[in-house]
Amino acid sequence: MVNLLHVCEILTHRWHDATEIQVWVPLETLFKFAERNNFDVYRKFSRGRYRVKLERRIIPVCVISDEKTPDFKFMDISDIHIGHPNFDEKLLREKLQYAIDNDIKLIFIAGDVFEGIQSEHAPSYYCEQLSQAFNIFKDYPLTYHAINGNHDYTFEQVGLPNPIQTLSARLKAEGIDFNFHDVYLMDFVIGGVIKRVMHVERQSYNLKRIFTIIKLRQFEYDGWLVNTVGGRLLPVRFFLAGHIHANVQIYYAKKKIFISQPGSFIHDYGGIDEDCVNVFTGRVIDQKIFLT
Repeated sequence: MVNLLHVCEILTHRWHDATEIQVWVPLETLFKFAERNNFDVYRKFSRGRYRVKLERRIIPVCVISDEKTPDFKFMDISDIHIGHPNFDEKLLREKLQYAIDNDIKLIFIAGDVFEGIQSEHAPSYYCEQLSQAFNIFKDYPLTYHAINGNHDYTFEQVGLPNPIQTLSARLKAEGIDFNFHDVYLMDFVIGGVIKRVMHVERQSYNLKRIFTIIKLRQFEYDGWLVNTVGGRLLPVRFFLAGHIHANVQIYYAKKKIFISQPGSFIHDYGGIDEDCVNVFTGRVIDQKIFLT
């Protein structure tokens, strides 16, 4: 099953032969997915060939707090993969309980909440994964903000509802503030600066500890290290990257951005990193981050 996120990233800024793209995915499916994720689709005939490319139109924004509330405290997690046979439910519960015990009320999830159905190891039953996820998160009354990952989208590719959207609706009915954002790239305003959350596609696992820096440089080249909120340009100061199964925290001094790669909750690629969450506590002063 094709990774639609990967195809979108390949087509961004680059013309590709539509015939080659159709080998991966029907063009109508790709165009709908791209428009849903805030891309403009461009088409042209050149030298007898039909070519297509994508350009990012906007990065959507959710305001959590402005500069009047400069203090922050949140936890980053990603790549939970509920439904994978090597998913560590005990570890996830420990991390969520840690959040409650330490008054961390805000949780960001950078995609792949579910294993989906494309992996040969994944269960084929949508309801099983959904039920397991519901039974976990209902026990931890925190505020969650989750975006899509490539595994979450696989259910939709066979005609099933988006599992995170369904999970969000069920949890909200139980009083759990679980918010779903139907994109794989989202900006959040915290203390008057931008926290960017993305399920990042990459070319090689050999780059998994530095790929977010490469992605930030692409954003810089495209002019996307700021976003307009309420008529003001706000800078990106946090970048949470999902999809990369390695726990890393990096300070990108050139642009004053804290990079967060939480890791995953499955035992793969030689084991699981017990530090598979990142916690940030501090204050925003003059659009600069001061951690405590």
